Amino acid sequence: MRRSAPTLLASLTLLAFITACSHSERGTPTPGTAASTTESTSTKPSSARPQEIKLDGKDPCRLLAAEQLPSLKIDRPGRPGDAPAFKAKDCSWTVTGASSRLAPVTSEGIEVWTSGQRTGQAEKTPPIAGFPAISVTVASDKDRCDVMVDVADGQYLLATFSLSGFKPEEFPKPCDGARQLAEAAMQNLVK
Repeated sequence: MRRSAPTLLASLTLLAFITACSHSERGTPTPGTAASTTESTSTKPSSARPQEIKLDGKDPCRLLAAEQLPSLKIDRPGRPGDAPAFKAKDCSWTVTGASSRLAPVTSEGIEVWTSGQRTGQAEKTPPIAGFPAISVTVASDKDRCDVMVDVADGQYLLATFSLSGFKPEEFPKPCDGARQLAEAAMQNLVK
């Protein structure tokens, strides 16, 4: 019996090693597989764009014209800031009851949302100024919505609208507000 215990232990160790090695060989995605998936995802939106609008160097607070602010229920100038999650600059407009934010994102393409690399429920929405768009919501935050507009390979316009809970009836629903904000910014970007 003593002789069979070491033999059994050696056999089990060898079997575990062989199984582990053979399992990592089979079923593991290759780098080529991931690249081709990303490629096809990013190719689809670009073919649907009427043109490419590069956002590099765009001042987010200048994406809206002063005459557009009243229709968006914004009564004060935007506040420049940073959006570190997107490696971007942003601009926020906060009024009693709601806040709006624009960020020209140049560090990633819209496909990060549709492929699940970012958190949130992404849904296709009708194009904005002819450009593909999606809305993104998070179940835990019903008072916020993000709309992303695919403007160039590896770039998108992010428009966020949030309700603060004070007089929500005076403002659009979050995704409607985010869409209106994105539409206003896109009017200026396509000029």
